[in-house]
Amino acid sequence: MIELHTFGPIDLGELNGAGGAVARADLELYGIDHFRPSYTALVFFNDAAVTARNASARRRSYAGSFSIFGHAECLGDEGHCAVSAETRRFDTRPSHPLTRAFKRVVVTAALARLRSARTLTVTLVVACDPATDDYEADGPLFDCRGVQLTTFG
Repeated sequence: MIELHTFGPIDLGELNGAGGAVARADLELYGIDHFRPSYTALVFFNDAAVTARNASARRRSYAGSFSIFGHAECLGDEGHCAVSAETRRFDTRPSHPLTRAFKRVVVTAALARLRSARTLTVTLVVACDPATDDYEADGPLFDCRGVQLTTFG
């Protein structure tokens, strides 16, 4: 099971207009649903030609990767895997194991290669283990609530 997801374009005009003085750049993905099989996502910048067949860390557009340890099915009783949105002020217990995840990918070097670019398009090539190809999800393998580029000067 392989998916491609594209985000953007993100305007880089102001960033590159400041001389590109970026000490660090992070691609942040938040609200990731991991009630899915485990997978790895390869991140590419400004590469409309990247496909599942040619995605590789050797491509010049490669920016990084991240993996999600998924939970493809619930093995508990009914309601066991239901994530409660309720939080209590002084509750120190850890959050529910299926609370949506957050990932940060350091993309400083990849962004530096795009100094003359005015916009940034992010493409994720998401692939899970072929042994889970028979998994029937109720949605896409990769599902997140947002993606942002954070830079530090």
